[in-house]
Amino acid sequence: MSDPRELEIARRELQRLGYLSHRVERFLLRDALAPVGDPRALAHLAWKVGLLAGMLLALANTLALAAANGLFAAAPADLLPLFLHLLPPLVIASAAGFVAVVAGFLFALKLFPRRSLEWLILGVTFVATALLFGWAVLRAWDLLLGLPRWQRVVAGIALPLVAAAVAKLLANGLLSIAIRMTRMTPRERLVSRRTILAVTGSILAIVATVAFVVPQRAPAAAPASLPKAAGERVLLVGLDGILAEEFDYLVARGALPAISGLMRDGAVVASYARAAELEPAEFWTTVATGVGGELHGVRSLDSFRPTGLETALARSGPWRFWWSGVAVPLGLAEHRPLLANRRAAFTFWELSARGGAPAAAVDWWATFPPEPLAGLVVAHGAFQLLLDGHLSAVAPADRAPDLARLARATEPGPSGSTLEAALPAKLAEELLRRAVLPDRFYREVARREAADRPEAMALYLPAIDLLAEGWIGGDVALADLVRAELEEADRLIGGLMEGVGTLVVVLDPGRRKGGMGRMGRVGRVLFAHPAPDPRAICRGGADLQVAPEAVAAALIRALGLPQSAELPEPPGFCSWPEPPARVSGFGERSPGGERPGDSRDYLENLRSLGYL
Repeated sequence: MSDPRELEIARRELQRLGYLSHRVERFLLRDALAPVGDPRALAHLAWKVGLLAGMLLALANTLALAAANGLFAAAPADLLPLFLHLLPPLVIASAAGFVAVVAGFLFALKLFPRRSLEWLILGVTFVATALLFGWAVLRAWDLLLGLPRWQRVVAGIALPLVAAAVAKLLANGLLSIAIRMTRMTPRERLVSRRTILAVTGSILAIVATVAFVVPQRAPAAAPASLPKAAGERVLLVGLDGILAEEFDYLVARGALPAISGLMRDGAVVASYARAAELEPAEFWTTVATGVGGELHGVRSLDSFRPTGLETALARSGPWRFWWSGVAVPLGLAEHRPLLANRRAAFTFWELSARGGAPAAAVDWWATFPPEPLAGLVVAHGAFQLLLDGHLSAVAPADRAPDLARLARATEPGPSGSTLEAALPAKLAEELLRRAVLPDRFYREVARREAADRPEAMALYLPAIDLLAEGWIGGDVALADLVRAELEEADRLIGGLMEGVGTLVVVLDPGRRKGGMGRMGRVGRVLFAHPAPDPRAICRGGADLQVAPEAVAAALIRALGLPQSAELPEPPGFCSWPEPPARVSGFGERSPGGERPGDSRDYLENLRSLGYL
């Protein structure tokens, strides 16, 4: 549209319809009336829409990430640098997205040439905006549910406003392109500002109501003290990478005598299903705390600290890809592991140790750096860290030198020869150091610590999950390794049972192929009472089901601690003693400052183990 007379006629018609009465509209529609070529006009328009929409979306995303990561209270000065980090990618993405929408609009224009411009623009704008914000809400749903109620209400009010503003920008941009391509102006203004305001107001009311009504997920206040009844010693063993059918087969063949003996004496095996995409850190922290990721806060293995921010972002939602794939390689963000001080919920052994009773945790997720308590904490991934001289992986610190010597003296055992026979020497050595030796070390630590009779103990053994990831040695060799490692775990369980009142063994398929059911990945949980309390009787059944959260609930009940309203009741197929009290919650762990421990080395350790 380069004829001055056509430009003037178009300008007057747009003014008559009220399209040029707003600064933003004039800013965007100027390209439709400019005497330049169509490609140049499209480039100018895409840049303008990208700039305006990018600024709007960057502001909304900054506020959302700040709320999800507690920046408003902890580090409000981080908001400006965070906004500046988000602005460039959103401007570029908005401009590219606008070009894609223009292509779709031109295609629709060819399909429906007789339709009015306003109807086509309205339809394309609605579809594009709905897809964009529907995807954003879906990806950020967990972040939204974790917000305090007032922040959810604010988000519910802001979301339709941002969507309406983006839709308005998109519609004006499409109108500008339509005028240039068709040499026509709209015959009428289909949607007035009054209609837009009415629809936006209605959506605001609906979304704000939903945001207010959705149950609050904030943790309850900690009680002043925890009443405690006479309890019993408890032991939790987590075996990662074990398929349910492998466990069932070995039990049926009598290859696991300690577990088979427990089952003859009344132990029961229940099944659970979990989402396949659940991170191991989130799942195993749920098992140990009894609450889901929205309450315990361990949703991923790592966090990111963009340059200029004081606080690392543990919850990034859809921004995780940008931080890991672009910002970190360019040096614009620092990659950090998710440390124990980001965990908001107490584990069952931490609750047990509040009164000074000894407890032990060996290699459990979300324990690095370890927090000193009565007893011993060997942090997740401690074997490799101790070999590299990082003694901060153990609490109390005076136990670290002895455990470092034990780590260096650990022998491969029977699985070492299987690896040597099935794999090239270099790969066998790598897997030996990554999976087999660590589990042998952790089993020996647990065996020695059990001599001190801790009231609560947790042991995590991930060797099979680590071995199976990328395994190239054939199914037969892997089956031999699974059997050997399960037999080792069975012998350990047989040796640890003395004096233990409640034993729980969780067998999860981890990241292995298979193990899928209708509801997700299927695992097994063994509940046993090696030193049976007459009140603790389990009734077997053909298809017992249990939630992973119920594991910690059962252990806490067996310890004689109160029942928290945040946790489910212990499994109904076993009888449990009555709790000494019922409380609204056990409170939230205070993150505190950074405890000793080199997070960079722990991050490299996670990467070497194949988790990142």
